[in-house]
This record gives sequence, structure tokens and C-alpha cells, in this order.
Amino acid sequence: MDERLIALGLAQPAPEPLPAPEPVFAPPSAAVHQVDERRAEPGLAQLFPELVRRARSNAAVLQVGQGLAGLGLDTPVAEPMFVARPSAAVRQAVRVRNGRRDRDALCELDASGIRITGLDAPLFIPWPDARAISVDGGYVTVVSPAGSIALGVALDGVSEPGLAQLFADVLEAGRHGTLEPNTGTLHELGLGIDRTLETFGDADDPVVPLAVGAVVAFVGLVLLAALPTILQLVAHLNPPLGSFALMPRIAFFDPRVIVAAFALSSGLAVIVGEFALGAAAMAWARGTLRGWHRNASGLEATARLAIARLMLGSRVAALVAGVAIISLLPSAFARAVIDADGIHEASGFPVLSRDRSWAEVVDVAPLAVGFGERVEGFDTMLVFSGGDRLSTRGRDLAGGTVRQIYDFARTNLR
Repeated sequence: MDERLIALGLAQPAPEPLPAPEPVFAPPSAAVHQVDERRAEPGLAQLFPELVRRARSNAAVLQVGQGLAGLGLDTPVAEPMFVARPSAAVRQAVRVRNGRRDRDALCELDASGIRITGLDAPLFIPWPDARAISVDGGYVTVVSPAGSIALGVALDGVSEPGLAQLFADVLEAGRHGTLEPNTGTLHELGLGIDRTLETFGDADDPVVPLAVGAVVAFVGLVLLAALPTILQLVAHLNPPLGSFALMPRIAFFDPRVIVAAFALSSGLAVIVGEFALGAAAMAWARGTLRGWHRNASGLEATARLAIARLMLGSRVAALVAGVAIISLLPSAFARAVIDADGIHEASGFPVLSRDRSWAEVVDVAPLAVGFGERVEGFDTMLVFSGGDRLSTRGRDLAGGTVRQIYDFARTNLR
């Protein structure tokens, strides 16, 4: 703008530029600084690197939320943050059993009691309220007036059952006021963590996933062919003299057969792995899920993770196999018995059956079959007055042949 025009009052000076807005991101919070300082302590970074990552990300989200709230915008939802106390004598990453699921949390011990953060609401148990501390199934159970809570020692997000007793000893020392840093029970817990790493290093052999995967595939294929035959033999019926039984066949490609076969083979593979490697088998599986293996990538790493999850989920595999086999039983026990009184059909479920007299049969007809499918060259079909049909096609016969059933039905047709 020309200054002479401004001096004559014919123009207005240009507005001064607005100051640059302050950045929305504030410096990291004190909690994150504390986490960063703790990461420098020996051994702790290995215990809860995931907690450190979450603390840092949550602090950033909260700072962004404060800046957006000042601008009148919505605040993003942050995950629960593990807030560490500087006075805590022990900080241990844990997995809290919640029904059938486990949740990540941070357990801190000091002179006053036990504090657990990372849950929906922080939990504090004063030492006088910790009435009982016990170990059950790889978890430490703490009983208090508010109820009981089960804690599993977590290394990189995966529980380590072998450390449960050592952690219970630490809690007992805290309850009795004898907990000392870097000595006694705490020292034993640290040694136990070191032994866990060494055990995985000894068991980390690429032959392990290959052997387990081969057992799963081979045994699964064998069971795929054997399961239908086994179920049909168990459900086989020998009818009385002068009557016939029509029993369904179970196909090997039935989804229930496939699920049952490979679920059973998975459980068997875990048994074989534990028998061959002992406790190192489960140590390998847990270490693999933690990402401790360093010599695998791509497809091999994915296969290792799948085998590790399979080995640690053997109970789930057994449950799935049981459900699949139970769902096959009605199909195996469904049958139709033909005698002089009529046709008696069973669905395979208790109490669900139907009896029909020969008066309801309106026609008996032969059905064409493929080459070599039946020795007689045809199947027999019964047609009922309501339009329903019953045939020998795709069924196993007992008590006679297709020809005999056909002649018997023609004789009783009214």
C-alpha cells in the first residue's frame, strides 16, 4: 500500500498478521516421563513394553483431546492408561482373569497394599484386606472383602504359569512387610524370568512347528476317512428277522466331520509335542506368541504363530471336536425300519420318531442308479399319500438287499 495515500487519509494501513497459534500437542505428561525413566531400569522393559507403548499413545491422545476440546470439537476416546506410582516397590505386568477372558493390567506393590490399574476402574487392596493368597492353574488368586481376583504374570502380553508361585511369594512378602528391593522373593522372581527366556532359547527349534504341523495334517486326514466309518459302525442296527433297516451314510466331506477330524488331530499333536519335548513345548509356544523368535519371517513366522496358538488352545480344540462329534450323532442314529406293521422312522433325536402304516404307501417304484452303484441295478423308493418319499438311495441296508426290500414292499402295498 502506498504510504502517501495513507498519510492523506485516502487508504487504510494493511492489518497486522495474526500471531501463529500455539501447537495443540503439549509436552509429554509426567506419567510418560516416568515410564521412559523406568524403561532404563534393567529387566523392566522386557516385562511390559506393551504397557509403555500404550501409556505413550494414551498420553498423546489425551493431549490432542484437550486441544480439540478448547476448539469446541469432540474429544477422542482413549484406552485405559496405566498410571505408575513413583513410590511403588514392585511393578509387574499381569493378566487379570475375567471369566473366560484375560485383560492386561499393571500390578503395583508398596507398603500400603496392592494396586491394579488398566481395568475399567483401578483396584486397591490394602495389605490387611488381603486375607488369602494362593496359586491355582498358573494364576495367583488374592482374596479380599470385595471378592477375589486372579492374576497371571505376563511377559510381553502372554501369561507365564511357571512364575505364578514366585509372584505369590512376592505378594506374601509384601503382606508380611518383608519385601526388600532386589533381594529375597523379588530376586527369585527376576531369576525365574531369566530362566523363562533361557528355556525358550533352548526350545526354539524350527523342527518343532514342522513336526506339530505334520502330525496335525497326517492324523487329520486319517480321521477324516475313519470318523464316518466309526460312527456308522457304532450306530449300526441289526433288525429282527423279516424286517429291514435303512441307515444313512455320513460323508467324509461333511463340515462336521472335517471340524471334528482336525480338532482331534490338533489335540493329539499337542500331546505328542508335550511327550517329545516335555515342558519346553509350552514354553516354546508362549515364547513364540510373545515374538521372541528372531529367525523367522513372512510365511514361516505366520505358521509358527498358528502352531503356537494351536498348542496353547488344545482345550478349545477338544471342546470343538466334542461339539462336532455330538452334532454328528443324530445323523448317525437316524434310520428307518421296514416290517410287516409299516415303516418306523427315527430322526436320531430322543423321542422324535414317526410310524406309518402300509395304508399310507401309495406306490413302490424302482430308481435308476449309476454303473456299479447297486448290485441289483436299481434303488427302491416308497411314495406316501402325503407326497413324502423314502428310498434306499445313499443309505446302508441291513436285513436284506434292495431287491428283497422292493418285493417285500410290493407284497405289503394295499
